[in-house]
Amino acid sequence: MTEDQAAHWRNLKQQAINGELRLDEGIGQALADVVDQYITALKQQKREAGYLQRLTGWGTLPSAQTIRQKLEAKAVAGSPEDADDSASKRLDQHIAIARDQRDTFLAAIGRLQATDQQSADDLGSSGQ
Repeated sequence: MTEDQAAHWRNLKQQAINGELRLDEGIGQALADVVDQYITALKQQKREAGYLQRLTGWGTLPSAQTIRQKLEAKAVAGSPEDADDSASKRLDQHIAIARDQRDTFLAAIGRLQATDQQSADDLGSSGQ
């Protein structure tokens, strides 16, 4: 579903750049500002997920160690079957979509100067 959302917002962004999608300047700027706040919140959540990379206090039982390892992987590393199946990677995907949303709103009011290099970097690193 995230890939569908990413494609949808990239399509809307291109429409806005082409002048096919327009918004009232005040509304577009307000939407872009809210999305900027959302991006900031997502970045904070990603930092917090990073703190879960090394968990302690699980004891020495083999079952406890297995659970600890699974939770650590779910936070940042993903699973052996899917390296993208971690909170950190999913947050990266949502940040990239939110940047496309922000850029769409800015383009729709004529304020997008150039594609954000960070968005391009994020898309490259997440394989989209």
